[in-house]
Amino acid sequence: MKKSTKQLLKELDMKRKFKDSEWYSIRSMLGIMWAIFYICIGGREAGKSYSWMNYFVHEWKTKGKPFIWLRLTEASVKKLLANNAAEFVDADIMRKNNLKLTRKAGTVYDHGKKMAKVLALSTFYNDKGVALYDNEFFEGYNICLDEMNREKNEKRTFDINYAFVNQMENLVRSTKDPSKLRIVLIGNTLEEASDIMCSFNFIPEEFGRYYLRKKKAVVDYIPPGKKYLERRKGTIADLLAPDASTFTNKVIVDVSLVYKGRLRKPTSVIRFGKTVAFTLWDGRIIAQYNNEKVHTINMQPYLDGVFNIATRDDIISAFHARGFYFRNLLTQKLFKKELELLKPRG
Repeated sequence: MKKSTKQLLKELDMKRKFKDSEWYSIRSMLGIMWAIFYICIGGREAGKSYSWMNYFVHEWKTKGKPFIWLRLTEASVKKLLANNAAEFVDADIMRKNNLKLTRKAGTVYDHGKKMAKVLALSTFYNDKGVALYDNEFFEGYNICLDEMNREKNEKRTFDINYAFVNQMENLVRSTKDPSKLRIVLIGNTLEEASDIMCSFNFIPEEFGRYYLRKKKAVVDYIPPGKKYLERRKGTIADLLAPDASTFTNKVIVDVSLVYKGRLRKPTSVIRFGKTVAFTLWDGRIIAQYNNEKVHTINMQPYLDGVFNIATRDDIISAFHARGFYFRNLLTQKLFKKELELLKPRG
């Protein structure tokens, strides 16, 4: 769809604001009332987590609205909650809001009143059947998944997407009114495209703001502004890892395997699960499955049809040897993710 002049001018203005700012501001994002998901991707120390924590605490102080703060792992949650949640809220937010925090298990209290629940995605199954959902919570939900991406070399012990969806089910059940539900996703690392972003069928490759209306999501992919770069210049990270995307926030992606040409004939379907499959076209190009009726290669047992370990291993070897092309970057990321989730056999 062709963008109007008004839309283009608005996007240019947004990019200018990003460029000139030292700290990220969520003010314009808060005016997008149709969204449920507010996704912020940017380099470290850009002010993303601070801005949303400041907003959540303001909502707590002015409306009595508790919030939920999520991290990927239980270890990360324990660090936030140590010493009566001393590391949970920034010191200046604590001072200006006169917070007096204590905690019991995963609940944080302010002056003895329940202010926040801190949970880990990795242990969502422990929360199933627990009374986290409150159907009389009239003020709605403020939820934040902070640091939504694994670090580059972090061990993959669980499926982030699966855990996130299930934890949301634990927390909000059938709530879907945007006026009652604000889910914030914050990410630093983009050395590889985010698992969570794949759930939205979208990976930003250029800085700016993106509106994913079908997913009720708005995405800010925050460029490092001039003042931000000046502040970061000469830091340890700048000296020792100047090109790491977690600090520069510039996604370094390999698009050499992305094929934009014509697809002629489907060769086979590569199936990872009942609802997860890809189609191999012309013997070398992988695209997302669209109900093509061709021979199926099962990548794990207990699916309909034959499972052959040697055939599965051939697919894996071809991937590692860069023997496949992909219809787009998203398909490449999704296919790689499914390979990583395969359990070794034989």
